[in-house]
Amino acid sequence: MWNKRYIAALFAALALLAGCQKAEEELIKEEPEVVPEQPSGSYTLTLEATKGVDTKALSLDGSTLNAHWVTGETVAVYLGGAYKGLLTATAHGSDATRATLSGTLDNVDGVVADAELTLLFPRALWDYTGQDGSAPSEAGSLATKYDYATATVTVASVSGSEVTTTGGASFANEQSMYRFGFKAGGAGDQIPVKGFTVSSIHNTLVRSRSWDGSAWAETFGPIAVEVAGEALTLPYASLRNTRVGSGNGDTYSFSVIGSDNALYLGGKDIPSSVMDVQGRFISAQSISVTKSNLAQGGTATEVW
Repeated sequence: MWNKRYIAALFAALALLAGCQKAEEELIKEEPEVVPEQPSGSYTLTLEATKGVDTKALSLDGSTLNAHWVTGETVAVYLGGAYKGLLTATAHGSDATRATLSGTLDNVDGVVADAELTLLFPRALWDYTGQDGSAPSEAGSLATKYDYATATVTVASVSGSEVTTTGGASFANEQSMYRFGFKAGGAGDQIPVKGFTVSSIHNTLVRSRSWDGSAWAETFGPIAVEVAGEALTLPYASLRNTRVGSGNGDTYSFSVIGSDNALYLGGKDIPSSVMDVQGRFISAQSISVTKSNLAQGGTATEVW
């Protein structure tokens, strides 16, 4: 009888000990990890944007280029090297240098107060090749493909799914618009041209740019302009020269194909005074060129 009571007491003690150990384990168990709330799937962003008179050269009034927005133009939004979304411009009818940019940021990671957003017009990859010489006021490629600008804005707050910024976006153009005129021997009227190639003696003309989030990757070389229709006496070109703003000038060399299919060669010094900032309208209508004895394609047509 004593043995039975002893064994029962022993089992009861063991059960009590196991219960105490389990309770202790529950007490010391770590709290479950708190997972921070993830941002919503998308944010909306609306802000005012401006372009200075000397920046976005999309219309020509006599010899003055006027800056303006066109409704439907787009602006890519980046945070560092991460693409966040696309904004669409609605131009202000009374003042086309101003526009409202609005759109959705589909990638919202890092979009918080004090974050700096980079705005790239109209996209992050810029290409200066393939120009056709059309004037900015015409419906040609210069007005739609070769006019690039940048701005930065700082996020003020994120409320719900709406992003606000500390101010509007002031865009600065990243290249200048040139109007060229070529004169045989530097005299007389400009010769009509089917196209030309312009080179910098310092090899500082940008052919392409791409944004990596902290800096631009650029390629350099001559820029060729091929007129799409009838020969032009005053062709245009959009040129980004990295010597701009350095306090130095440059010398451009030209190879020109006239309407007579002859090859003309010449050059032009561009003084530092007209290369102080990007976004200028530079007119050089009396570039002296000399007719070569080689026609387009390299066939000798005349010797003198």
